[in-house]
Amino acid sequence: MMGKNTQSATVKELKIDVSGLKKILDLLGSLFNIRTAFLYDIEQEAYLKEIAGNNGDFRPYCTIVQKELKHKCIACDNDKFKIAFGLRRSLLYRCYNGLYEMFLPLLIDNVVIGYLHFGQVRSSDSFEQIVKECKLDAHSQVEKLKFHYNEMEAIPELRLNQIAELFSTIADSILKSNLIEIKRANPIYYVNKFIEENSNKRITIKDAANFVGRSESYLTHEFKKLHNCTFHEYLTNKRIIVAKQLLKLKSIDETFEECGFKNRYHFSRMFKKVTGFTPKEFQDMV
Repeated sequence: MMGKNTQSATVKELKIDVSGLKKILDLLGSLFNIRTAFLYDIEQEAYLKEIAGNNGDFRPYCTIVQKELKHKCIACDNDKFKIAFGLRRSLLYRCYNGLYEMFLPLLIDNVVIGYLHFGQVRSSDSFEQIVKECKLDAHSQVEKLKFHYNEMEAIPELRLNQIAELFSTIADSILKSNLIEIKRANPIYYVNKFIEENSNKRITIKDAANFVGRSESYLTHEFKKLHNCTFHEYLTNKRIIVAKQLLKLKSIDETFEECGFKNRYHFSRMFKKVTGFTPKEFQDMV
C-alpha cells in the first residue's frame, strides 16, 4: 500500500518541538475526550515511537480486550496504518475491538514524517452490536467489556469525521509552525525555505547567509552549482512565480508590493525579462 514516490523518516532525521506539539495534543484530547498522539520513527512500515496527549493511557475497555486479543488489535492497526501511508490522507476506521481510530500522515517534501492519531472512541452503536460484528464473544470477560464500553462517551460518526477534518487543518498549522521538521545537512535547503517564506520582503543574500550561518561567497558558489543561477536570479524567479498567480486576481500595483519588488517599474522590467511579457500583457492573456 506504500506510495511509489513516498519515503518515510526515522527519528534521527526529525527535529520535534515536543512541548509545543504536546500542548496541541493535550488541547485536542481534552476538548473531545479522546486519546491523541503523534506517531513517528517509521521503519519497515511500522511506527516505533509516539508523543501522546494527556489522555494517552489506554482506556479500561481496550486494556481488557488486549489481555486476550492484542494480536488482532495490532494486526488491524498495522493494516490501516499501511493504508493511510498509501493514501497520504486521513483514514478514519473502526478497529478490531469496535472503537474508532484515525491515522493522518504528515508529509514534508513527499516524505512521511509521522502520523497524527486519535483513537479509543466509541460510536453510538450498542455493545451487543459491537460484540456481534467484532466477534468479541470469544473474550472471557464480556460482562466487564460491556460495563466499560457503556461507561464511555459516545461520539456520532458524523462528528468523528468533523474531528478528523479538524486534525487535517491542525496538521498544516503544525508543519507551517515548524513544530516538526526534517533535519537537513545541506544549508541550501534552509536557504530555499527562507526564500519561500520571505519572498514578499526585500531580502538579500546577506540576510540568507546570516540565517544559515554561512558566508555570502559560500551561498554564491552553492547556488551556481545547484541551480545554475545566482541567488538574486533564483529569488526573482520565485517572486515571478508568485506574481503570475496574483496577477490573475489583483492589480499590478498590489502584486508588485506583495512580491517584494522595489517599485512598479522594477517589477515590470523583471517580469518581462523572465516571462517575455509585461505584467499587463500577461493579465490580458489570462
